[in-house]
Amino acid sequence: MNRFLLFFLLTLPLFFFCSCKEKTVPEKVVSLWIFNNTPKPLDDMNKILKDFHVENPGIKVEVTILDWGSGFSKIVLAAATRNGPDIIQVPSTWAASLTDIGALISLDSVVQIWGNPNLFIAGSRETMRPKNSANITSLPWFLDVRPFYYNKKVLNSIEIDPTSIKSREDFVHILQKIKDSKISINGKTVSPMAYPAKNDWNVVHNFAPWIFSANGSFLSEDLSKSNLLDSNTLNGIYFYLDFVRNGYNDYSNLDKTTAGVSTDFDQERTAFIGETTSKSMYLKNQTLLQGTSVLEYGCITPPTAKRGTEGKYFLGGSNLGVFSSTNVKRESLTLLRYLTTQSDVQFQFSRISGFLPALSETYNLSYFSENQIQQVFQKIVEKGVSYPAVSFWGAIETDVLTKRFNNIFNIIANSEGKQWPKNQIDAELRAADREINNIISKNSSKKHSKEIL
Repeated sequence: MNRFLLFFLLTLPLFFFCSCKEKTVPEKVVSLWIFNNTPKPLDDMNKILKDFHVENPGIKVEVTILDWGSGFSKIVLAAATRNGPDIIQVPSTWAASLTDIGALISLDSVVQIWGNPNLFIAGSRETMRPKNSANITSLPWFLDVRPFYYNKKVLNSIEIDPTSIKSREDFVHILQKIKDSKISINGKTVSPMAYPAKNDWNVVHNFAPWIFSANGSFLSEDLSKSNLLDSNTLNGIYFYLDFVRNGYNDYSNLDKTTAGVSTDFDQERTAFIGETTSKSMYLKNQTLLQGTSVLEYGCITPPTAKRGTEGKYFLGGSNLGVFSSTNVKRESLTLLRYLTTQSDVQFQFSRISGFLPALSETYNLSYFSENQIQQVFQKIVEKGVSYPAVSFWGAIETDVLTKRFNNIFNIIANSEGKQWPKNQIDAELRAADREINNIISKNSSKKHSKEIL
């Protein structure tokens, strides 16, 4: 056989292999930045994405975990340098700020193609299109609400049916009954309720449902000024503070964090606490680990409404948005749709994280309709109220409300055994009102300057 022909026949398969390999379409990489939402955030997120990679073999998702302390500044830097992720987890209170600096693309057209904005829980829709924005810039991913947990043993001992707790007046009546009964478990008297105060970052979230349920709000309806000194808002604030004044929430709790108060509940030192939905997952896991029931507990909607009215509750959580600097827009939107609009994916993330789905249809699953605790969570979600979707809300929440509420609890803690410090509390609220209005005024001035330019 001719040597040239032999060489050709031997190398032909290699030629075809190389040709086919060269024509293989390379994977598109989508960078996803999220926070540590679960016990093992990277592993857990990769579990969520397993089916996505099977369904979309041409797309590879690279997950980066952000720290809550430095995450926002890192995101802002990424937006300024146009060197960031393709998809970003946007805590709902940050959505307006990131929209304001042009960090997120418009999602109006894709939302209409996928269905409509009503795909998501009503309270969460407020964050999709921030105030003063013409566009939807992020989609709800998961929700954070705070139910009330109770110790069944305590309520059984005073013959109280938890379903009878319909209003804040009912709640006070039961707290007083627990206080008078001096119920003791493991040699220690059980406190009627507990909430953390001056050392806890949840302080604003804990005030919120009492304010909302009293028909109050932090800002006026048109978002042009503070509403902190409105009579309804003050009613909610004072009612919440009176739990300390009347001896239902012990002064010692004011120095504790959510974790400290939650541990007291686990050890049966407290009858009622308000906590995140992930608390039920923790208690269930502890029971499974120990093989016995750690604590007989139940769950109710927060008893924040006046008798004859309906409660309104704090609704937090996170959205997902696509960074305006992305070079893989189509692939990013494919991932966004997978995470936010598929009920099975929403359900899977909820089971792992303990947070609740933002997609309305997920609640049609039997897990929610047939589980008493999950039914409570769903009721809270349906009546949830998000914070105002404005770029200056972050400054109001962190620099004003958290600071001033902490000051109030410091004042109350130092007054133990003395006259209730109402005048000092009022002074802090007036100071907070002025500071909120200053922030709004500065923001309006900046906006006016931009419009002139």
